[in-house]
Amino acid sequence: MNHFSKPMIILPIILGLVIGGLLFAFGEQEDAPGLCAIGIAAGFILIMIGINRTGMIKKGLLLPILLFFFAVFIASIITSILLDGELGDKPWYSVFVYVAAFILLLLGLLRLQRFHKSN
Repeated sequence: MNHFSKPMIILPIILGLVIGGLLFAFGEQEDAPGLCAIGIAAGFILIMIGINRTGMIKKGLLLPILLFFFAVFIASIITSILLDGELGDKPWYSVFVYVAAFILLLLGLLRLQRFHKSN
């Protein structure tokens, strides 16, 4: 518990909550789902940086965690856009996003494999 009292740890966590929350709320008010997604992503990254500074996450695991998160995040966003019918008559555009999510997933797995080989 003493780890969380240091300013270099608590500052990114608080900034993540504030910036992520504000961007999400503003995006929701202005009906801008992209801004909501940016708020979630920015908040998550800042919170993870703060948690990483506590030493709770082993050195070298932060990047695979972030890559996995963003792979799932963009795949779920494009799936919800497809289910809402927002892409209209061109749903095949979603293939590009799924490919990007797959690449992020592969990069995360490669980084995880490199982590396991070094330990």
